[in-house]
Amino acid sequence: MITGRLVEVNNKYYAILNLKHPDGQRLQKRFDLELPVPNNKRRAQEKLNALCAEYTRKQQVEQNHPNVVFIDFALAWIEKRKPEISPSTYRNYRHMVEHHMTNCFGDTPLRQISFWDIEDYYSYLEFNGLSSTTARHHHALLKCVFHEAHRLGIIQEDPTEFLKAPKRQPPKVSYYSLQEAQQLIEEVKGTKLEVPVTLSLAYGFRRSEVLGLRWEDIDFDENRIVVRHTVVEGIEDGRRILVEKDTMKARASRRTLPLFEPITTMLKDDWERKKGLYPIFVCSDSKGQMMKPDVLSHDFKKFLADHGLRHIRYQDLRHSCASLLLAAHVPLIQVQRWLGHGSMLTTANLYAHLDPSLVDECGEGIKKI
Repeated sequence: MITGRLVEVNNKYYAILNLKHPDGQRLQKRFDLELPVPNNKRRAQEKLNALCAEYTRKQQVEQNHPNVVFIDFALAWIEKRKPEISPSTYRNYRHMVEHHMTNCFGDTPLRQISFWDIEDYYSYLEFNGLSSTTARHHHALLKCVFHEAHRLGIIQEDPTEFLKAPKRQPPKVSYYSLQEAQQLIEEVKGTKLEVPVTLSLAYGFRRSEVLGLRWEDIDFDENRIVVRHTVVEGIEDGRRILVEKDTMKARASRRTLPLFEPITTMLKDDWERKKGLYPIFVCSDSKGQMMKPDVLSHDFKKFLADHGLRHIRYQDLRHSCASLLLAAHVPLIQVQRWLGHGSMLTTANLYAHLDPSLVDECGEGIKKI
């Protein structure tokens, strides 16, 4: 158990903890409790006790002995990073550890996991159908966790030091043809999915963007939509929560796009139907409340099945938008800006192969040289 004591400096309370460095050397660390001395002795003692308990737990994880379980250490590392990462990243990290990594590594101690074990883990991810992009995210998390364990002296060698990231594979993109897209737009009219589906197909909005769109972001006078707010899912105290953000992952994601018919009429009609509910978000339910991400994806999947439409993910509406733009011979740089990609290279890697007719046109052009 970590011990400590209270000291008074300049009429303020400080805590001095007796810690132990991983190499065995003893050290003391001072913490400002941000409490004035008068009338705060009890509160200062409570804060000291909490610090001692916290650092005792850390020591139990970080101390150099063979019983530190990989899963426990990985979850502790994620909790430590929680203030520095986005809610969605935090949720994804926990999902990686609690599901796939737990399935593979179980209660295996950190010290017993080798280079070859992690190579086998990547094969497991591939066998279970995870994309190369997702596998590379697992690789990045594993490197961070094992690097920290090595830094703390829990393991003598980092098994990920010379481990190559899973090879990047071309993304498997599904999308609707023009005819399928037109059929979807007709089928969805008058339903609760009309607004989010139509906007995502027309503008290539990400799910977080279309759900984060507020009525204040729509300017009917200037015929503009401003994409500047997102809604994502996160985890807090073990519960799934919705997190609103005014910051985007990439600067290019924050963009202003034109309103055009029939989008303008659809939005005006929806506002007239719901304005008495004082909705904040454009994509709202019958009570004017924000649509939840998982509910939108579930309802979209069910809608396609109920109407005999080919299954695609909600994210594939964005891919369908890109495909239709390229088929209409919109320049790649304009597609990039429409979709809010940070780089035209991203757009090219994802979508340049979608329209085979573009290759045929290259052949026709070469003939004329």
